[in-house]
Amino acid sequence: MRHHIPIQIRFNDIDLFGHLNNSVYVQFFDMGKLAYFKQFMEGGFEHEPSVPVVAKIECTSLAPVHIDDRIEVRTAIVSIGESSLVLEQEIVDAAGTVKSKATTVMVNVNARTATPEPVSRAWRDAIGAYEGRDF
Repeated sequence: MRHHIPIQIRFNDIDLFGHLNNSVYVQFFDMGKLAYFKQFMEGGFEHEPSVPVVAKIECTSLAPVHIDDRIEVRTAIVSIGESSLVLEQEIVDAAGTVKSKATTVMVNVNARTATPEPVSRAWRDAIGAYEGRDF
């Protein structure tokens, strides 16, 4: 996965067992999604006529994350449908151990009408160029 961002673990992200609370993984994956998509936008989401929204997310925990772990979120778009995008993400520690994986289906939605809208050719081309594949 080409795209990655470092994540700072906060004290309140840790549960009573001393590891990352299960609800926080999805927040970290969201941070990765935001950073990934922002590279294709000028001015952020508020200036886009349509935006991808999460329709389904599946998260698998593979190993615990502790407060002193240095981690990053890696993100890739693996497929684009008519109005949907499928992302794969990983939370990885500094040693390269994959701690968690997620697969997310997002639907491109018109910001005014809240209805699905086709993924634009410009986005397909930009994402394809970034990922090194045709969509």
